[in-house]
Amino acid sequence: MKALPMVLIAAALLWSVPQGFAKGPAAVTDLDKALEQAKTEKKLLFIQYGREACGNCKALRSYVAKNEVRLPKEKFVYVDLNCDDAATSGAFRKHFKVEGGMLPFVVVADAEGKQLAGRSGFGSPAEYKKFLTQAQAKKPADTAKAAAK
Repeated sequence: MKALPMVLIAAALLWSVPQGFAKGPAAVTDLDKALEQAKTEKKLLFIQYGREACGNCKALRSYVAKNEVRLPKEKFVYVDLNCDDAATSGAFRKHFKVEGGMLPFVVVADAEGKQLAGRSGFGSPAEYKKFLTQAQAKKPADTAKAAAK
C-alpha cells in the first residue's frame, strides 16, 4: 500500500517536467526600453497593456509563460505594461491605438514601433496564434528577414 502513493507522486513529478522546460520569455515593463531593444535587435514587439488583477490579463500572461502563445526571444520583445501607471498609460496611448474596451489591449509592432495589429479582451491561445500570424504578415521586409532567422 505504501508503494501506491510513491508511484502517484513520481507520476505527478514526471508529468510536470515537460511543462517546466516550456518557459516563455521574460517581460519588459518599460515601453521606451522595449522600443529601443526592438529597434536595436530588429525584433517585433508583443505588447500586453493591462492590470495585474485582470483575469483576462492573467490568462494571457499564463499563455505566454507556458509557451501556449509562443513568442520566441529571437523574434519578439515581450512587453507587459501596467495600465494603472499614468506615465506608462500615456506612453502606450501616444504610440498605439487599440479598438475595444476590454483588457488586455494587445499590440504587435515592428522594430521601429509601428503598430501592425491590435486587439482587445480575452482570447484563447489559438486566437492569439492567428493574431500573431496576421500581424507578422504585415511587417516590413527587413523586420521579416530578422524574424525569419
